[in-house]
Amino acid sequence: MTGEKIILTDEPLKSPNQDRLGFAPFAEKNATIIKNMQVKESVVFAVYGKWGSGKTTFLNFLVHYLKEEDSIIIVKFNPWWFSGREDLIRQFLYNLKLTLGRSTKLKYVVKKLEPYVEALGEIPQIGGIFKAVQKFKKASQKSVEEAKEEIIEQLSKIEGKIVVLIDDIDRLTANEIRELFTIVKAVADFPNTVYILAFDKEVVIRALEKVQEGKGEDYLEKIIQVPIELPLANKTTIRKMLIDELNAVLSGTPEELFDQTYWGNVYFDGIDPFIKTVRDVKRLTNAIRVTYPSVKGEVNAVDFIAIETLRVFCPKVYAVIKNNPNMFCGNSQDLLYGSQNPELKQFHQNWLSDLDNIPDNLKEAIKNLLKRLFPKLECVFGNTHYGHDWEQEWRRECRICSREIFPRFFCYSVPSDDLSRAEMEIILNSLPDKERFCEYLKYLIKQKRSDGSTKLSVFLERMEDYTSKIPQDHIPFIIETFFDIGDELIIPEDEGKGFLSWGNDIRMERIIWQLLWRYNDKNKRFEILKNAFENGKAISMMVKELISFWKQHGKYGGTKKSDKDILLDENHLETLQEIVLDKIKEAVKEGKLLNTPFLSSILYRWKEWGNEGEVRDWVSKVVASDEKLPIFLSKFLQKTSSATITDRVAKIRWRLNPNWLKDFIDVDILEKRCNEVLSNDSIVATLNDKQKLAIAQFLEEKHLLDKGKNPDDPFFYIGVGER
Repeated sequence: MTGEKIILTDEPLKSPNQDRLGFAPFAEKNATIIKNMQVKESVVFAVYGKWGSGKTTFLNFLVHYLKEEDSIIIVKFNPWWFSGREDLIRQFLYNLKLTLGRSTKLKYVVKKLEPYVEALGEIPQIGGIFKAVQKFKKASQKSVEEAKEEIIEQLSKIEGKIVVLIDDIDRLTANEIRELFTIVKAVADFPNTVYILAFDKEVVIRALEKVQEGKGEDYLEKIIQVPIELPLANKTTIRKMLIDELNAVLSGTPEELFDQTYWGNVYFDGIDPFIKTVRDVKRLTNAIRVTYPSVKGEVNAVDFIAIETLRVFCPKVYAVIKNNPNMFCGNSQDLLYGSQNPELKQFHQNWLSDLDNIPDNLKEAIKNLLKRLFPKLECVFGNTHYGHDWEQEWRRECRICSREIFPRFFCYSVPSDDLSRAEMEIILNSLPDKERFCEYLKYLIKQKRSDGSTKLSVFLERMEDYTSKIPQDHIPFIIETFFDIGDELIIPEDEGKGFLSWGNDIRMERIIWQLLWRYNDKNKRFEILKNAFENGKAISMMVKELISFWKQHGKYGGTKKSDKDILLDENHLETLQEIVLDKIKEAVKEGKLLNTPFLSSILYRWKEWGNEGEVRDWVSKVVASDEKLPIFLSKFLQKTSSATITDRVAKIRWRLNPNWLKDFIDVDILEKRCNEVLSNDSIVATLNDKQKLAIAQFLEEKHLLDKGKNPDDPFFYIGVGER
């Protein structure tokens, strides 16, 4: 049976052959003592143990060994079943009579019990059982005492013992606990009777102190003759039980999501202090059995066990984490929530100080656990700092400290906007089948997220986490794909918002660079790129990469790097440049260049690397077309953002400075053509919003230039493009 199908109930063990905690030998020893002891009057044993420590299991084992003696009669009574009904005396005596009635040698005792049960059952329940008995004694002194004396006389004659086991006393109300002790010491204190009471001593003492004068412990000493401290379960045994149960639940977890060393550190730092009893083991493993299957393979298993430990045993801390991801996730160099932000340390000091009801040792365990789960907290509670370079590893390992992965630990699923680890693995495993890899990428474009972007952007971001792990012989297929269909993957939906964002072109560029650095030989890098360029169609991607490569040599505003920090030599780049020029000319012949992303950048490089006349000729032909001119202008439209100190949201403006087009066409001619297009209603009706905006913005800024104004002045207001 699989671990997912088993829920551990809180049922105690029945037989010593099931013993995993070492209780059986102790139970057998106590059973022997009870068998051999002479009991002229009633004797009361107490088995002390915390909730979940195994008291009921111990009683079951004790019963097993006592039953070996035929002369012993076992009576079990659980007062919790009758809690709140104010009839514990009647229920106890009725249960006693019913059990003893099964023995033929006790039939006379049972007959004497009947009037005693009937008489006590009629006592009015006012102010607790003790007052009720006192009142009854005053009214019917003779009949009660006579009934009890007759029972005592009969029980004194029997051979053997009656052993009464009473469990769950610590679950009763304070008044009921005192009432139960009254039964044991006043109502049913019969000879040859051994009472074995099981309860949490501290709980009962606190309850007694609420309903009577004096110390609860002093009261107990008057009731209990033989106290038995339940032996603590061996810590090693408890740990083994937990590990055995967790192993069943974690079956099928990918190895890379469960690091043994990390598990050991997390367990002993923060989980072990919470696991004290068998009940603790059951509570934790049952919780994980329910929640883990839906995220198996999508979260780090160690982190999941740890956060579930907090949910089960310390829900207050769990809620703090769940509701404040930015204070826990990410690195210590975070611009908003990093180590330099005093708010971070103050926040953690505040919630820690609120844990007044948690022992100091557990507070320390919680703190140590959170430092393991959320490395950023090392800078809060110590002096260790984790930078941005750790984030890829945390995300790849599906750690809770990754902002992207964090929600999975609390919604127990992969959010619909996210890309599951399984999906990532499927796509990456499609290599080296390039055609299949292309199909996956195009499929991801169709998967829309709630913010309007596509899952392709998520995949490309996550792919950076795997660039160091991808088999080297798969690298060429990835690079070939990006230079073949890369331009199709550059879509407006995946362009970020704001100054610090980027689109799929930058995401692909980062991946390409990370993969190329996996090769130490420049010639090998060149060989891969040359093949990709020659067989590819993504001209925009090729141009962008070439510019980036040239920047390493000090061109296009770049800083010249040392030879060891350069991906390709200049002669390599010149060869690639020639290939790109051929690709541009080929796209012109096929009529595909106009729809290429980042057309303005391509035109500048075509002009620089090739023949300026060819560029101007092509642009003139495009501008001469009423249908193509709006498309052409929209390629030069640029979005800018600006904000004043009073603005809460940045203003978005569109720009199209005619000076950007001077290298390709006479802007006066272009102005005339724009006006001609706008005068043709049938053409205007076919234009989309961006094309209309491009024409309007060009004409507006051309008008400003003609008046001697500078539209590039950041303090100059341009009305048309403000949105």
